[in-house]
Amino acid sequence: MNTIRLALICLVLQISSLVYAQHHHKPHTDGIEPYYQTKQLKDYLKTIDPDYLPYMFASEENMQWWKEAKFGVLVCWDPASVTQVALSWGRHGRRPHHSTDGKITKGVPEQEYNNSYKSFNPDKFNAEEWVKLWKEAGMKYFVFLTKHHYGFCMWNTKTTEFNIMNTPYGKDVMVDIAKACEKHDMKLMWYYSQPDWTHPLYRKELPHTEYNEQVLYPQLRELMSYPGVDGIWFDGLGLPPSRWDSPKMLKIIRDVNPKAVVNHRHGTPQWHMGDFDGPERGIGRFQTNRPWETCHVLSGAWAYNGESDASPLPIAIRTLTKTAGNGGNLMLGIGPRPDGSVVDKHASRLREMGEYLEQYGESIYATQGGPYISGPWGSCTYREKKVYLHLMGDIKDNELILPNLPAELKSYRALTGEKNLKISNTKKGLKIRYDKNEMSLFPVIELCLDTDATTIYPIKTQGPILIGNATITASSDLGSGFTANNLLPQAGEDFSEGIHIKKSWKPANADEQPTLIYKWKEEQQIKQINIKENRDLRASNIESYEMKAMINGVWETIHKGYEVGPYCGIHFKNVIKTSQLKIIFDKKGRIEINKILISSDF
Repeated sequence: MNTIRLALICLVLQISSLVYAQHHHKPHTDGIEPYYQTKQLKDYLKTIDPDYLPYMFASEENMQWWKEAKFGVLVCWDPASVTQVALSWGRHGRRPHHSTDGKITKGVPEQEYNNSYKSFNPDKFNAEEWVKLWKEAGMKYFVFLTKHHYGFCMWNTKTTEFNIMNTPYGKDVMVDIAKACEKHDMKLMWYYSQPDWTHPLYRKELPHTEYNEQVLYPQLRELMSYPGVDGIWFDGLGLPPSRWDSPKMLKIIRDVNPKAVVNHRHGTPQWHMGDFDGPERGIGRFQTNRPWETCHVLSGAWAYNGESDASPLPIAIRTLTKTAGNGGNLMLGIGPRPDGSVVDKHASRLREMGEYLEQYGESIYATQGGPYISGPWGSCTYREKKVYLHLMGDIKDNELILPNLPAELKSYRALTGEKNLKISNTKKGLKIRYDKNEMSLFPVIELCLDTDATTIYPIKTQGPILIGNATITASSDLGSGFTANNLLPQAGEDFSEGIHIKKSWKPANADEQPTLIYKWKEEQQIKQINIKENRDLRASNIESYEMKAMINGVWETIHKGYEVGPYCGIHFKNVIKTSQLKIIFDKKGRIEINKILISSDF
């Protein structure tokens, strides 16, 4: 009876998790309050063998290196890189047990995609050169893709012939990677997809008992047999833990390395399993009560997509800085060429990031997010008694007032060399004034306090978002899927490479001066605006833009700016009182606006 009861409980949990995952959910904590597990996770943990409980989560001590690292690399590389399409998702073939199975209408034909391994001979692969480049970039951990969803294994596995030993190359690249990481003191984690769309056992009907016992568990044991493996980065496509018997997987991992770190993708995302959360291709909210990591791409795709441009340096640095300011890590995706070499433009950008971090890394590494919560003005990090302000926004007249910092300000300095820096901390707020340094990406200011900033409760720096009760019109829309209403709350989403991404507004290609107008029934008090261009980290296609507010029946210019990109923040010196806001873009290519947030004062 107990066995039947347990099976029924697991079945109910599995069904409820799938329904749960299909809908939007607000986070179960505010990101600041003491963390507590979701009800779904608590209920699930009650159903597993108690002997597995010690293996379910890493300790605070064992998570410390990961939290201090802040910056890692994910290398997506295997024989299919030669196709220059999205890994697994660019393949026109079966996707067993996935919602899109049988609905695929385009992509590289399945057999052609699968057979790419037959010509795979990366004669320029050099694990040590890779690791040395990651070190130059300032990256602290290396996540290597061992198997993606279509099932090809990049190591000498005994579980399938579909592996690197049966390529013309014929060598286990992961042996070299593990040795290079050990030699150069680089933390190492393996990316591993539990699904395997080509394996006959995975294609069988549920449950996955045979597949798990004959393929998945043996593969995990093989992966953990390499020296110096610090963790596993699962990618279970949001499927529930019952598919893999996640506790058993975690025991396999932690029997080998009790200190191993594991992400959340061995269970339903909304349950928040694992040791850290992982928003993809978008920076997570301000969250300091549970570790998290944003995974993003340097060049618009996870794997090799030709000699594509890398993200501009200012955007790449802002991505890392805002992620750290919100309390998380950044894992940046790199796709080497099929021959194993790194695209020159990508390597150059990584080295530039390393040069920046060589100068200002003290404001990123081993810091925590806060005490000021990020806003269009920028982000804040701290370590003990030192607080770092990253003023990434377009700050009017180089004057910024943040809420009062409840501590004594002992000293301050501009790490980035801004002149005439003046800071005062009174009951009216923390007032900052400086002369702009044209040579720096943005000001980084160090504050030295009389107390540890850990004792300061996170401080809000912007008021309520004002777009909820607004209407919006555009000079044009590219089509029904790209209307301006996508910039209002409850916008739809597009499916892309396994995740859903918020829809954007795109003007018609013939629209020479795309324009948006927000209207409210009542006058609003606008203090800050954030504009996100594109859904990736590419360069801006906006030459310049102008903002106008309707004041006393007349359109008055309140701000002018240039390139937008994904992190354009505007901070007004004085509150703008208006019931209509107009944004006019001068474009230098096709533009896409993914998000605009308009907020009041704090």
